Amino acid sequence: MPTSAKITLSTPTGGDLQAQADASIDATTGQMTYSLSADHTKDHKLNYKAVWEYVHGGTTYYETQLFDVVKCMLSIPITDDDIYDEIESLRKKNVQATGTATAGAAGTITDTLNRKESDDYWKGGVIEILSGTGAGQKRDITGSVQLTGVITITPNWTTTPDNTSIYRIVKSYTAKIQQCFEELETMLYNKGKRHSLILESSQIKYPILYLVLHKICQDISDEIDDKWDRLSLKYEDKYKNAFTTMKVEYDEDESGSIVGDDEEAQSLSTLTIQRR
Repeated sequence: MPTSAKITLSTPTGGDLQAQADASIDATTGQMTYSLSADHTKDHKLNYKAVWEYVHGGTTYYETQLFDVVKCMLSIPITDDDIYDEIESLRKKNVQATGTATAGAAGTITDTLNRKESDDYWKGGVIEILSGTGAGQKRDITGSVQLTGVITITPNWTTTPDNTSIYRIVKSYTAKIQQCFEELETMLYNKGKRHSLILESSQIKYPILYLVLHKICQDISDEIDDKWDRLSLKYEDKYKNAFTTMKVEYDEDESGSIVGDDEEAQSLSTLTIQRR
């Protein structure tokens, strides 16, 4: 756990953006954070530099981090439900487990006998009470603790489970979705001028969905040309088509309007821009 942390910010050209300032440290996780101001983010550019200085065990450490200030931030536009809507059979193929609770509380359920998975293994998934006290309730999982066998849920139970409650938990595809989102972000970044890109998260819904399905089916496939292998190839083609035909716009001169061939909507397959 760091005992102190500071940060210095520089512009992409090496100029001073923020003299060394104190950063915050989360007392539980040790995560270091610093809030950017409007002055820090007023210019849209790539490769700003943050230099962290922190003390741990009496020793000072340094870490350099690059970050971008962009016109449009992207967020993940799909959930597990979108995956199941596309391929319902994946619901049964997903990792799941059953057990009997040893205790329950308003926002948790405990199984000290069966739940030995690593912390937050089930985070993002769903738990359903199949029988016993609280039967029929279904909740989203916000975390799980290996040491105690406690699973936290949201919203709270209407009827609190007890040691008669038999449950089923289903793991989320959240990690796979995050992986594919980062892959697509990198592809957009590599096209250049990411700081001027105008793109809503809804526009990347289908490219990400198809990429996730390609990866999931690829993982499930046991041999060439089985059902999942064919689906993997199908969604790989759908992903490539959805990505290359996606229309994008750039406000490169930051005028507030889209003017000229370089800024008007165009498909990613026709772009000839280069990263500088």
